[in-house]
Amino acid sequence: MRELRDEAVVDVLTDNGIGVLALSSPTGAAPYPVPVAFGYDPATDSLAFHLSESDDSQKHRYLTADATVGFTVYEETEPQSVWRSVVVTGELVEATYDEVEPALASLASNTQFAPNPVSWDDTSTTTPYELRIDDWYGREFRIG
Repeated sequence: MRELRDEAVVDVLTDNGIGVLALSSPTGAAPYPVPVAFGYDPATDSLAFHLSESDDSQKHRYLTADATVGFTVYEETEPQSVWRSVVVTGELVEATYDEVEPALASLASNTQFAPNPVSWDDTSTTTPYELRIDDWYGREFRIG
């Protein structure tokens, strides 16, 4: 196993569109991990998400209580022989579409579907968020 350089971390974030966002518990309980679509724009160092939530959802309660999050992306770059993962930590803040537009464009190109930025149903809305990156690290594991 070896640590990835920053350039390789950027590659993983740029080339992928699905990861796991871990929200901090408002009560000190276990974090709340959520699979999400994301986009990363290296030019602006912007990591953005569309999050669907309603005011009474667990996701909303966690986000309102503590904006400190962890985010994980992983990939198998060579079948059954090379895996890479990246962990990002920072603060997740509500953003405007203008602020995160380049990252959301990456989201649209890297995911199999692009979330509707207006509404998914009558009880929840989709809101743009940006993860303000405090730290990141990546690892690669090779067989052979």
